[in-house]
Amino acid sequence: MINSTPKAATLEFRDIQIGQTFEIERSFSTEDVERFAAVSGDWSPLHVDRDYAATTEFGDCLVHGMLLASLFSQLVGMRIPGTLALYLGQDLAFRRPVMVGEIVKASIKVTSKNETTATLGLATEVRGAGGLVAVSGTAKVKVRGTPQVAEAPRGDRGPGRTETGRRVALVTGASRGIGAAIVQALASQGVAVAINYYQSAEHADRQAREIRQAGGRAIALQADVREAEEVSRLVQAVADEFGGLTHLVNAAIGALEQQPFAELGWSAFQRHLEYQLKAVVQVCQAAYPLLKAGGRGSIVNILSEVTFGVPPARMADYVAGKYALYGLSKALAVEWAGDGIRVNMVSPGLTRTDLTEHYPERVFKMEAARVPLGRLANVNDVANTVAFLLSDESIFLTGVNVPVSGGKVMA
Repeated sequence: MINSTPKAATLEFRDIQIGQTFEIERSFSTEDVERFAAVSGDWSPLHVDRDYAATTEFGDCLVHGMLLASLFSQLVGMRIPGTLALYLGQDLAFRRPVMVGEIVKASIKVTSKNETTATLGLATEVRGAGGLVAVSGTAKVKVRGTPQVAEAPRGDRGPGRTETGRRVALVTGASRGIGAAIVQALASQGVAVAINYYQSAEHADRQAREIRQAGGRAIALQADVREAEEVSRLVQAVADEFGGLTHLVNAAIGALEQQPFAELGWSAFQRHLEYQLKAVVQVCQAAYPLLKAGGRGSIVNILSEVTFGVPPARMADYVAGKYALYGLSKALAVEWAGDGIRVNMVSPGLTRTDLTEHYPERVFKMEAARVPLGRLANVNDVANTVAFLLSDESIFLTGVNVPVSGGKVMA
């Protein structure tokens, strides 16, 4: 038995809150690596032979990846929850090597709590020199000795719901237009909704208030989704309010303008990429641990009819942005399928919203004349399609781009 064993914390399930973060910082010496090699049997020269390691692309010995991951065990066994911990599972991705002697910081963040099973969902991460991520993943830990609550009826909880049995959606760009209609469609189905807005506080607050008055659950949250720190704050606020996240709709968009390609500067393309690519990347990455913890997450990205067939002239910046989002959506649909997260797309045709009201009336009439069903899409047409793709009725659909165009596009 080891003498003077450090004392572990004893946090009960009720003491732990979603969003809590625990960190430790240390480095691993040559002696640490050799002791781990002796225990694990992994004597790879890349870790223990400096002469060999000097001939590799790394130039020196590397810390075993599993030795780095042992920091998560330390955090769980000693701090969160400590004495009452029972490690149930850990997913790991090794993103970059760590040199022997390099200072690293390991962190664990509580992303979910399951009252029924007294288990915690954790986001785990090790960062090395320069703050670069070396190891990332998720973990599941049981808090022993916690009285369990009766399991909710099957109809009230299951895959695609938070630990409280609730469907929760975050909709970006949701104060007006298509985003606002999506919020209403989801709220009418009993989904708790987080209404993200950038500047239109009055519209967002009113919408949230009306949903609550009707018996639903809604909050309005300001954030510029182009800014990483604001995105982190946004997603954390959703988790704090609703206990998790099951659905994400990326509907935020900048102003629409028409300009000849020869007159477009790179800044015009960058403005669209900031919303259509950067913002979606940041929101999806921040939401990922919560969506995965829910057991069956779903994402819908709002694209455009321009991703089908012949795009409009004089909108090369907008078209490029939407195609970037199209590619990202398909990539995520493949990569996150194994995590139970579906990623689909909705591509509306020309729709009357605040963004398009500056178009001449003849544009709307000409476009409607080209639609087999005889009219333009309205915001509810789009919202109902999004709601379907987020529901369990579409459980076997992922990577799909649905045109909402009245037959003008037939995929």
